[in-house]
Amino acid sequence: MKLSIIILARNVAEEIVPAIKSSQFADEVIVVDTGSTDGTQEVCRKLGVRLVQSPGDSFAKWRNDGAKSARGEWLLYLDSDERIPVKLAKEVLATIDSTEFSAFTISRYEVFLGKHLNHWGDPRVLRLMRKNSLKRWEGKLHEQPKIVGKVGDLRQQMVHLSHKNIDEKVHSTLAWSRIEAKMLLDAEHPPMAGWRFIRIMLTEFWDRCIKQGLWRDGTEGWIEIIYQMFSKYMTYERLWEMQRKPSLKETYKNIDKQILEEWEK
Repeated sequence: MKLSIIILARNVAEEIVPAIKSSQFADEVIVVDTGSTDGTQEVCRKLGVRLVQSPGDSFAKWRNDGAKSARGEWLLYLDSDERIPVKLAKEVLATIDSTEFSAFTISRYEVFLGKHLNHWGDPRVLRLMRKNSLKRWEGKLHEQPKIVGKVGDLRQQMVHLSHKNIDEKVHSTLAWSRIEAKMLLDAEHPPMAGWRFIRIMLTEFWDRCIKQGLWRDGTEGWIEIIYQMFSKYMTYERLWEMQRKPSLKETYKNIDKQILEEWEK
């Protein structure tokens, strides 16, 4: 078996179908389900893909579990909102038949709120690799693979259909900002103060607007600039809550206690 495609999924019953169908050039397709409750698993079974259960909240764990289950010599990782065009599929098959490289990065064609963004930063992701060259994936968020050997670049792009509406964006931000804040807390981040929030958000504005030039992508670009500033704020506000002593919960309990004690007098 030459190629295994591994797709990460959770509660994506509708968008998982084109992800799977654009992957069927591979010898096997594996869906790593991370806790779906909306029928995603049933859809996968109907389409005949292998289903791997991997609960938890770590991207590295999910990708490692997929690798353990794969039988292919090569692994190609895909998210449920990513698609493989025919040109990329042909390049992948031709490459793995003749290359001496251990892994390849793939450029992503970014579609954000219905529009292609030209200035999303570095669109390359390391997704195609020999199974025996992959030591492991590391990182709960922003995970990266540890590869033994040389890494090359493919020419063709995969399509990334990112953030289809504001509900989807806010839901993912609320979920992952809590995990990111806990990681910062465990790393003993300096105590948050008002000026740190300003610095962090201005830095994000500089990176997205000035360095990446997202403003040149029009309204969608400005939405992404503002939203990423908000996303950073959410992460560090959660960190501030975690760092508080006494905690917010204890503070409100003490206020209630004082008020009730006054009534008892």
